[in-house]
Amino acid sequence: MRSELVILGSILSEKAVTLSAQNVFALKVAKKATKTDVAKAVKSVFGVEVVAVNTSIVRGRTARKARSKNAGPVTVKAPNFKKALVRLKEGQTLPVASLVASETEQGK
Repeated sequence: MRSELVILGSILSEKAVTLSAQNVFALKVAKKATKTDVAKAVKSVFGVEVVAVNTSIVRGRTARKARSKNAGPVTVKAPNFKKALVRLKEGQTLPVASLVASETEQGK
């Protein structure tokens, strides 16, 4: 799989920010990407050394939306996506982590 198509974005949740202190970063990746595809993509795009990759498929959440006059409440489901937790070599970070760290320092 091409490196540009593997990484879809970063995940910025409270858990992801906590893990970034341990050199583990959460990324949203293509559903068909394997662990080796993710490791190669991170190395080629960001130029960092990957130690380990853990992947999981996150189920999309369902939400009830407002009622319409005739049909009643509507249930909407977000699509499933694949999450990769990437552990980097000691002393290396991703650009996303530096943005989050600077924002948390400004908030204090």
